[in-house]
Amino acid sequence: DDSAILRIPDGVCLTINVASVERKPMETYLLQKGSIGVSLKISTEENPQLMPIWTFDKDNSKSYTVSDLGVRVCGPRKIRLLAFMEMGFRSGASVDVFVFGSVGLDRDKF
Repeated sequence: DDSAILRIPDGVCLTINVASVERKPMETYLLQKGSIGVSLKISTEENPQLMPIWTFDKDNSKSYTVSDLGVRVCGPRKIRLLAFMEMGFRSGASVDVFVFGSVGLDRDKF
């Protein structure tokens, strides 16, 4: 699959605050028959099941951006992020999901 695998070293924390999609590519994607939206999913070594942390839904989302995710993962850890196109059983054009956050020292260890 097209997931991103991030390795977070011991003593470091990754914080993901914001996720977004670009309006124009998303509108083009939503014109495809059966397209519903896109979900940003995450999994860890301890929990390999991909779980949605944000979903852009064409019927329910008011914004192309979410700014209050507050996902914080401290190492040592390996996580996987995946942008999942919600289209039922079909596949088609995709859109990019952008994530923004920061990396810092784990305050509990220092």
